[in-house]
Amino acid sequence: MRPVLSCEQMRAFEAVLIGRGVPSLVLMENAGRGAAHLIGLRGRPRHAAPKAPAAVGGSCVRCADEAALSELAVLVLVGPGNNGGDGLVVARHLWGRGAQVRVLALGDALAPGDRRTMLEAWLAVGGQVEPLDVARLQAALVASDLVVDALLGTGLGRSVEAELATCIELLNSSKKPVVALDVPSGLDADTGRVLGVAVEAEHTVCFGHLKTGLLTTGGHAHAGRITISQIGVPSRLPSDWSPSAWLLEELDLRQRLQPRSPTAHKVSAGRVVVLAGSPGTLGAARLVGRAVLRAGAGLCTLAGLPETTRLLDREVVELMTWPVDLAALADTEQLLALADSLVVGPGLGRGAESKRLVQLALAARRPTVLDADGLRALEGGLESLQGHPALVLTPHPGEAAELLGLTSAAVERDRFAAARRLAERSQAVVVLKGSRSIVAAPARVPFVSAWGSAALATAGSGDVLSGVLGGLLAAARVGSEGAFDATLVGVGLHALAGERWSETGGDAGLLASEIADEVVAVRARLLASTLASSGG
Repeated sequence: MRPVLSCEQMRAFEAVLIGRGVPSLVLMENAGRGAAHLIGLRGRPRHAAPKAPAAVGGSCVRCADEAALSELAVLVLVGPGNNGGDGLVVARHLWGRGAQVRVLALGDALAPGDRRTMLEAWLAVGGQVEPLDVARLQAALVASDLVVDALLGTGLGRSVEAELATCIELLNSSKKPVVALDVPSGLDADTGRVLGVAVEAEHTVCFGHLKTGLLTTGGHAHAGRITISQIGVPSRLPSDWSPSAWLLEELDLRQRLQPRSPTAHKVSAGRVVVLAGSPGTLGAARLVGRAVLRAGAGLCTLAGLPETTRLLDREVVELMTWPVDLAALADTEQLLALADSLVVGPGLGRGAESKRLVQLALAARRPTVLDADGLRALEGGLESLQGHPALVLTPHPGEAAELLGLTSAAVERDRFAAARRLAERSQAVVVLKGSRSIVAAPARVPFVSAWGSAALATAGSGDVLSGVLGGLLAAARVGSEGAFDATLVGVGLHALAGERWSETGGDAGLLASEIADEVVAVRARLLASTLASSGG
């Protein structure tokens, strides 16, 4: 897991380093040099490599070659603060490698501080600075191969307006590839909210640590590919610090993913009861059931009103069905009591009988995944869920908005805050779904996943996630603590399954059932990696 910091935390981290004797100029120089190296890797012409063996060679020599980037025209847009100073360092290092560099500056070029020192260094090596305005930017864009955005960085606290907003809109409309430094200008570095208008970057080079705003829907739309550039100091946080979030990584999954016992049988592998589906949405129940088994559970029963189970009986093979008689619930209550986990809600419907099924499932107090219509059937709101021994909620932004009494747009404006509020009010594990899904729980640092593919935007994808979570909860026999770990694994498997399919299928055309099928291969690969790393 990799720490994700707020702006305040990053400033405090740097202040600790400066207080210990690391000059702030060193941090700025290292940040800009690292970004310039990454830009150079992107822009270096392939034919720059010598065709015949030379006495001195190697990629590092090529990177230092004063002509290595001679065919690259770079426009660097710098602002008045430290982000602008980073940009001036980038300009100097690219200039030193032969790139054609033009710098347009916003604000007082001679303002005191580290930025001014870096400006003087840029001028000392022969660079020039011109004021940024719409006319100059328009002309400079025509002649540029690539643009470096060092305008605003993480310090922006208000909407971008006036001529600067026009400049950013012009930059975006030019379709020139943009590398943003730390965060794209105009994007709130904490929430990912677009403050009026924001740069649409192809690549964002983030300094020192990831910022929370990059790992949101807005960040995903504007930051492009994200690379962390170290600033020349240990990246470990002080021992008494907690980050704003953790980035979910494969090692986190491998540490939590357990293989089946060689003596396993279908009951010991986990029994799941699914309360999902209704006439017209039977596919939701089938998808959940398929995902339950693909995730590793041994038995899965689709329970529902008699009309639903009669229709399902005609189509299911590996799955069992159970008609629920609402007038005589004793047998159904026993079925639920014996389950190792429950999945409740996908396609269940919103009528009075469906709501009774949800309440019946919650009353069983088994490890439960509550999704879709299950979330909409709550009586008493989120607070009514408190005290449940092991509960996982999986809302998308629209469902989260209903639960919190907000709009979907408000949820998206601060996804981390919304996920924390859902978890605190329900005292449950929460997966706030999206292109950057967040897993939150009371009194825990949330995790955020940067995995996935646009192909996952397909009907039934969320049903498969619920099934994967239900299967993992059952197989692990988890309690309240284990529910969080199982949820992290489920979110990761689901997202990586989408990525695996996209390697050959591209960004569209994925069927939800195929996500479930890909989970098997992803799980096997992770377990094999764990075995290999342990020397087994």
